[in-house]
Parts: sequence; structure tokens; C-alpha cells
Amino acid sequence: MIMVILGLLFVVIGCVYANRRLSTKSSDYRFGWPAIWRLACIIGALRISALWVGLAGLRRSDWWQVPANFILMLGLPDIYIVRAARAEPLLWAVLGSLTLAATSFVWSSSLLWVANRTRRKEVARRQES
Repeated sequence: MIMVILGLLFVVIGCVYANRRLSTKSSDYRFGWPAIWRLACIIGALRISALWVGLAGLRRSDWWQVPANFILMLGLPDIYIVRAARAEPLLWAVLGSLTLAATSFVWSSSLLWVANRTRRKEVARRQES
């Protein structure tokens, strides 16, 4: 249990550091591939660690199953791709981890696409005034 807490603490510290690096105010250029990779790693680390923590919580027979189910919801909707392997928990977690790692790039690129579009509109507004 202590290793899980230390692992989550490590992930949170990494996310805070990455958020600080990504949120620095830059000039009027767009977010590119390095930002997509960084954000995908952050999203993937959070969602994959939530998957494994949720799986560990489901193996217990006490009240920890309730928060484990809520933690597993962080993998939705991507985790439905591997629902056929749900009968074997370890296989399901490994396939789910691979799926979440792959779809993290889709999520990060779509989020940064929206950020680039709003940034362009903001730059256009500044140039008009």
C-alpha cells in the first residue's frame, strides 16, 4: 500500500512539474509536437496509474471497491475497447494500459488543437486593437 501511495505521489509531482512547464507564457507561436508528447505522457501516466490503482482496489473485499470503481472511470471511454478481456483482470489491465497509452496522444493532440485555435483568435484580437 505504501508503494502505491509513493507511486501516486511521484505521478502527482511529475504532473505539477509538467503543468508548470506547459503553462509558461510564451509568445504568439503555436504549441507543437513537443507539447503534444509532454501532454500525452501526463495524460497517459495519470490514466494508466488510475487503471492499476483501481484494479488493486477491486481485488479487495471491503469498502475500497467503491473508490476503485470511481477511479476506473478515468479510463472511460477508451477502456471499452478491451472489455472482452474483462474476465482476466491482469490481461485486461495490460491491454487497457496499452490502449490508454495510445489514445493519450489522440486526447493531447485534440486538446492542443483547441488551444492553438483559441490562441490564434486571441492573437488576432490583439492585432486588431
